Amino acid sequence: MLETILEKIRPVEDTDRGKLLTVSYSKLSLFENCAYRYKMKYIDGNYANSKTLALELGTILHKGLEIKGRNKIEGQDVDYDYIKTSVVEGCEEKTDKSTAFLPGTNDIKKRYMEDWMTKDENTGFNYNDKMEVYLNSVIQSRMENPEWNVFAVEDHFEFVYDNRCIVHGFIDRLDQNEDGEIKVIDYKSSKRVFRDADIKTPLQMVIYDIACVFKYGRLPMYHEYDFILLDKKQTTEDGVCSKGYLKRGLKKIDKLLSLIDEFEKSNIYKPSPTPLCYWCDFASKSHTPNADSRYGGLCVYHSLWKPDNKVFKVNKEWIPGEDAKPRRIF
Repeated sequence: MLETILEKIRPVEDTDRGKLLTVSYSKLSLFENCAYRYKMKYIDGNYANSKTLALELGTILHKGLEIKGRNKIEGQDVDYDYIKTSVVEGCEEKTDKSTAFLPGTNDIKKRYMEDWMTKDENTGFNYNDKMEVYLNSVIQSRMENPEWNVFAVEDHFEFVYDNRCIVHGFIDRLDQNEDGEIKVIDYKSSKRVFRDADIKTPLQMVIYDIACVFKYGRLPMYHEYDFILLDKKQTTEDGVCSKGYLKRGLKKIDKLLSLIDEFEKSNIYKPSPTPLCYWCDFASKSHTPNADSRYGGLCVYHSLWKPDNKVFKVNKEWIPGEDAKPRRIF
């Protein structure tokens, strides 16, 4: 498979920008889950600015582990007090283009107090409980296995795939053992681990594997999802990236890219109403508090499922060729 991947990838050239489609894992995943939402965001250019508890909390938790990873890479003692202060009180995030302040859990808790204090049905924990797990167990225990050394965190990649698109993104963490084998680690701050069916051919890991081949000339041998609010992991031994995953994954990417081309030509993007609509920026504000302040209501085809009312009905049936009247935006 290494040779197959190498034949499909190359560096990005200046002439590729603006000419080729640019995708990330999240963009392809959004298209796979709901082509209509993909259209509203990436084709129509409705980029929401809404912030959510999950997004803001996930960002600062990732940052805490990134700080520890950089300490390890640079051979420094891990400053746990600094990490905890950064996570709780917030810290600056510097990029090549700007510096932004990442709010800490003190601020996040104040803005989402009701959700923060609600115990989820899977664990019986609220976010206070989960932060105890993160701060007192996860931060201390990660990256301490003597058989594995961290060699990259927030590892940026960008390459051209099959002369069809530019693929870019960041990998949370890469570890390496004494044999030079690579392990890909992705942090998750979700409420539950993945179903077995979702980890056999995870598109995210397939893309990260291709990125590792492009950057390091090696295919990762191990894959791990680390659920950092649960102190649980799903690893290669648990079935993450099962036998034949890479071949299946490449076919999946090719199929998604072909569908994107097909939908662009026909300009028909079918909605896929599911419980995920409750977390969509474009669903109606009367349906979900997660709707964007500006773009909420653009989609009328959303599911009516809510966490406290699990019905499998839709707000409006979609009819091919019939466009919903767009809500006027001021």
